[in-house]
Amino acid sequence: MIYLLVVSAIWSVSFGLFKTCLTTVDPSLAALLRLALALAAFLPFLNVKKLPAKARLAYFAIGAVQYGLMYMFLNRSFQYLDGWQVALMTIFTPFYIVIIEGLWKKKLDGTFMTAALLAVVGAAMAISDKGRVLPSSITGCALVQLSDISFAAGVLAYRRVRRNNPEVSDLRLYALLYAGGTAISLCMTLVSGGFVQIAQLGATQWEALLYMGLVSSALCFFLWNVGATKVSTGTLAVMSDIKIPIAVAASLLVFKENAGNPTRLTIGAAIIVIAVYLAHRKTAATE
Repeated sequence: MIYLLVVSAIWSVSFGLFKTCLTTVDPSLAALLRLALALAAFLPFLNVKKLPAKARLAYFAIGAVQYGLMYMFLNRSFQYLDGWQVALMTIFTPFYIVIIEGLWKKKLDGTFMTAALLAVVGAAMAISDKGRVLPSSITGCALVQLSDISFAAGVLAYRRVRRNNPEVSDLRLYALLYAGGTAISLCMTLVSGGFVQIAQLGATQWEALLYMGLVSSALCFFLWNVGATKVSTGTLAVMSDIKIPIAVAASLLVFKENAGNPTRLTIGAAIIVIAVYLAHRKTAATE
């Protein structure tokens, strides 16, 4: 679970950083540059000679959905929402993880659903202010939900395919996922005409893209999926919301956004901790 905690802490800064530095960049181009950097970072490690062709295609497709489609929706949401609002709207990720896994298994686990619900309540409490939880832009909310569904489906698919193909290490195959995400982003950038903006990018924007491409994307996506193979579905669902209180704190302290009440943030974080405990207790009881 340490992988998921580290990634959550790093991702919490990404919301405010993207909103501050990259909102004016074409969303498809921003996704393409981030994923291309991630692909470049992992390409030297690629070695899938022992991996069946079907598995290679599966990993490519997973990356296309988990990263390509996810960024297509997520980056556009920043055109409608503040950074903390985007973080807020990811509170439903636990539901998507538990529901998608339940549909695959044809059985929904009650305890994990309870833990996921608690995580959502805690995350909502953390960034609500005077009872106001939902941001005003329905379009932005819808884009974040589509992004979360893409990410949840991708990480769960990775766990399934990975367990069925243990012959190659995560490090040796992960470039396939970034290749899939890069391919989707490339197609979207060609459609949007975003390439014309490359020459217009400033030093601050390139610095943000380098950081988010090599750290937030390359390193963190890798650690998150590897971590996801080592925990239960319930813990994975709950950990998806850990980043939200941290993201709100980052918005308050680093990016100076007005993101809610510190007292509610503390209470929300405590509720999420309880949810993590429930998920772990359920896992311990069944192992």
